[in-house]
Amino acid sequence: MQKYLNKEGYIMYKVIDIEKWNRRSQYEWFSKFSNPCYSMNVDIDVTKVVEFTKETNTSFFINFLYVIMKSLNSVEEMRLRIVDNVVRLYDNIDPTYTILLKDYNFENAGNKMFDNYKDFYEDANNEISSIKNQNGKNIEYNSENNYAVYYITCVPWVNYTAMTHPVPNNMPESSSVPRICFSKYSLKDGKYILSFNINVSHALVDGYPLSKAFNKLIENSLNPELILKK
Repeated sequence: MQKYLNKEGYIMYKVIDIEKWNRRSQYEWFSKFSNPCYSMNVDIDVTKVVEFTKETNTSFFINFLYVIMKSLNSVEEMRLRIVDNVVRLYDNIDPTYTILLKDYNFENAGNKMFDNYKDFYEDANNEISSIKNQNGKNIEYNSENNYAVYYITCVPWVNYTAMTHPVPNNMPESSSVPRICFSKYSLKDGKYILSFNINVSHALVDGYPLSKAFNKLIENSLNPELILKK
């Protein structure tokens, strides 16, 4: 695979050789669809994340966002994107997310993904505070040319059992970006549970790697102390 580097010399992404790709047939088949996306919902036990949040007086949203990012980025297929008619495998994916404003409209925001939790928390907290205080746009993370991201939102007012996402037809760049939504968490049998939805393009992500992403999220949510204190 050909590697593309940024100005610091770090790998940004590699280009997949479709002719030699072991899932070429799936990619070519689903790429013919005007909308090749599908979604899956899984209940996630976030009790330990809630407890950590209360103990440290921090933001549940940012803490869980970090757990999400560490989980999804660990699965290679979740870092694949279609850009300029080629498949890119990014070395790292950043989060973008929606922020509710005082007038109940929302604004898009985003921050860099750091391996270190404290750096991530600070960057996300600054971004969210800036958006809320200024009601301004983050140009970089609203860029239509930036696909090395996840589109993340939450609906913290209701529980739901299914979720669909608006996905444009015949726009492989956009549809190749996983869309993520999670519900409010509720106490069930002594545990805090929320519904977590991921929407992916079947041209890039089959059921097995999507299941890996969910299982990694379940694992990290049950053991957040292993990553949230680093």
